[in-house]
Amino acid sequence: MSRRRISSLPTGKAPWDPLNGLRIGALAGGLLGASTVALIGSGGVWVVLTGAAAGGAIGYWTQKRQMSDRDG
Repeated sequence: MSRRRISSLPTGKAPWDPLNGLRIGALAGGLLGASTVALIGSGGVWVVLTGAAAGGAIGYWTQKRQMSDRDG
């Protein structure tokens, strides 16, 4: 019996890509902020939260821009 692959989305288009970018960007930004706090020793939680927010915003924006580039 052959297996037929059913796909409801065109290749290369996933509507959740911006959310994945936000998640990975926030993780990377948070890790960078935590590394900064570990090395410098000041700033505390605000540096981690700021890094995570900035990383998430950059990841989301990057993926949205790539999606619009693929569309047009």
